[in-house]
Amino acid sequence: MFNEFIIFPIVGAAIGAFTNELAIRMLFRPYKAWYIGPVKVPMTPGVIPSQREQIAANIAETFEKHLISSDEIHTALTSKHSQKIINDKIDETLKSLGPLAAMAAPFKPKIVEKLLTGIESVAEQAIENGDLDIRKKIEVKINEMPLQTLEELILGFSRKQFKHITIFGGILGALIGIVQATISTLMN
Repeated sequence: MFNEFIIFPIVGAAIGAFTNELAIRMLFRPYKAWYIGPVKVPMTPGVIPSQREQIAANIAETFEKHLISSDEIHTALTSKHSQKIINDKIDETLKSLGPLAAMAAPFKPKIVEKLLTGIESVAEQAIENGDLDIRKKIEVKINEMPLQTLEELILGFSRKQFKHITIFGGILGALIGIVQATISTLMN
């Protein structure tokens, strides 16, 4: 009876931790489908390799929606702050011309206007032709990334959380072992 309260929780904890660790690994592995003859082995490849394109699209959408978007980059390039920086840089450049600064100074407003118009145009064209399409760029990079790199990227910022899942599996397994030992004791 006493042995059951030791063995069942230990076996339950080992099974719980092992199965959770295996489940985490199976998110990524195997990288390619396995076949037995002409029959594809179920759950191969892993979840992330098999749904990579959808996952990439979801990550890209989330990144653009909640972190930074093309419109925010456009706004940063054309903001009042950016205009002030350009204005200050032109002042700095004019001052570096020495005596020629007096001759160039009357052209400063036109220079500033042309530069700001040019930056606005570049930003708009970059959005139109996709150079500032953050969502698409992230999606393409994730889809082109080797699966091992993608796995390391995801595990890199989630490793601690995944360890907690494994530990939780062990604790849950141990609790189930205690329940099994209790039931076994009550039935004897």
